[in-house]
Amino acid sequence: MKKILLAAGDNPGLLRILPLFRALEASEAYTPVLACPGIPAGEPAGEDLPALFGIADGVARVGSNSGSPVGRIAFAMTGFESLMAEHGPDLVIVAGDDNISLAAALASAKLGLPLGRVAAGMRSYNRAAPEEVNRRLIDAVADMFFVSEHSGVYNLVGEGVDEERIFFVGNMAIDSLAAMIEQANASAVLGGLGFEPKTYAMVSLQNAAALDSVEALDRLARLVSAIAEKHLVLVLQNAGVEAVMEEHGRKGMLAAIGGVQVRTPFGYVDFLRVVKDALFILTDAEGVQDESTVMRVPCITMLAETPSPATIEIGTNILAGVNEEDILRRIGELAKGKPAKHAKIPEKWDGAASQRIVEVLDRVLAE
Repeated sequence: MKKILLAAGDNPGLLRILPLFRALEASEAYTPVLACPGIPAGEPAGEDLPALFGIADGVARVGSNSGSPVGRIAFAMTGFESLMAEHGPDLVIVAGDDNISLAAALASAKLGLPLGRVAAGMRSYNRAAPEEVNRRLIDAVADMFFVSEHSGVYNLVGEGVDEERIFFVGNMAIDSLAAMIEQANASAVLGGLGFEPKTYAMVSLQNAAALDSVEALDRLARLVSAIAEKHLVLVLQNAGVEAVMEEHGRKGMLAAIGGVQVRTPFGYVDFLRVVKDALFILTDAEGVQDESTVMRVPCITMLAETPSPATIEIGTNILAGVNEEDILRRIGELAKGKPAKHAKIPEKWDGAASQRIVEVLDRVLAE
């Protein structure tokens, strides 16, 4: 049996690797090992995604710290080096674009281990974004490229990657959605909020850096107020966004708006439920674009670029930038019930990407 080490850092990376663990395990031709970070000492425990997916055995925890980005990468590289030496994998597969995922890729390359890359070729072309730098570096040392949409193929070919090493398999994040949608449908989260389906707008705030000014926060408050004039509003904001609000004297500013509920981000299953039943979504990050596209929920993204153009060209995502008038216009269109212009599901975003990767590995590793 071939041993495959699957590596991911943050939750978006894990959601693109956990279905593959299950598919490899079910094939009985592979022994998968999942390498991901534990919770650093002194930090609150987050959701245990491997446990949610029923993965208890075969999980190896890599130490992480809260130092500088370079320090975190170096620390995690050492941890991955030890794990790779211990398990001796025939192949390493990395998902995600955070610093832990980069550390896994670099450790694999330095140890001379073959490296596969999930969601390869994604490009926002914003080199100021740390995630974009990580994407490019991971792809630069990869040997096999598992692509989630056609743009990934075009980007990799344009960067000189041999087409024989590129495999268009689909979006692994949708495999996770498909695996958990029944649990999401049974979630009682809406009852706890006092909401009925399709009566509320969702505002997802994850990008503290984009809100780190009084002007940005006041613009956000005006946008949420405009939505609240017509709909109930659910705001999900992470700890970084909350800290920025407090630093600029705007703590509690959104909760003070009538008809607005502010919550910390839900676990994955409840998150899927509130996305599925939202009228539309306003977000400052990339984290919800794939799921909202497959669930056909319009999503206004307050960014100038996205690494997943399929969500715009085919799906329900709308890139609105940060211009307040443009965003208000988009909100107004959605408030009037105007649907997203396409609302189609991109090719191979069908929950079967992990099985396609297994089929590729069956061919390639047998050669």
